[in-house]
Amino acid sequence: MVKKVLILLIATLMVTFTVNAASLLTEDQVERVIKTLEQLDPIMEKMEEDFDKSGESDNDPLDPQMLHKEFAMLYGYSPQAKEIIEANGFSENTWPDTAGRVVKAFATIAMEGDTDLGMEQLQTSIAQIDADPNLNPEQKKMLKDQIISSMNNAKAIMKAPKEDVEVVRPYFDKLATTME
Repeated sequence: MVKKVLILLIATLMVTFTVNAASLLTEDQVERVIKTLEQLDPIMEKMEEDFDKSGESDNDPLDPQMLHKEFAMLYGYSPQAKEIIEANGFSENTWPDTAGRVVKAFATIAMEGDTDLGMEQLQTSIAQIDADPNLNPEQKKMLKDQIISSMNNAKAIMKAPKEDVEVVRPYFDKLATTME
C-alpha cells in the first residue's frame, strides 16, 4: 500500500514538473502580449466604459482568477478584439492565461518597491484600530486579523512565479507605458 502511494505521488510530481517545464513564459509571448494590448487599448477603454455604465463587471480584486476572467471577457467583447488577439497568435484558450501571467508578473515587479509602503500603511491602520476607544478588544482583534488577512491574500494573488517575473522584467518599462 505504501509503495502504491509513493509511486502515485512520484508520478503526480513528475507530471506537475513536466507541465510546468513545458509552460514557461517566453520573451516572444511577452512581446506579443504587449503588442496586443497596445492594439486593444481603444477597445479596452470602451469595454471599461460600457461595464461601468451597466455595472456588468463585478470583479473581485481578491479573486485569484480575476486577470484570467478579465482577459477572457476582453476576447469575447467584440469581433474586433477577437480579431486583434488572434492576429497576434493567441486563441480563446491561450490569451487569458498568457496575458494574465504577463500582467501578474508585471504587478509583482511593480510591488517590489512598494513593500515598505504597504507595511507602513498596515501598521498605521493597526495603530488606528488600537487607539479607537469605541472598539472592544474582540472587535479590534477581528479588524486587525481582517486587515492582515486581506493584505496577505492580495500579496499571494499578485505574486507571479519567479520564472515569469524574470522573463517580464526587461519589458517592465514598456508594459508600464502600455498599461497607463
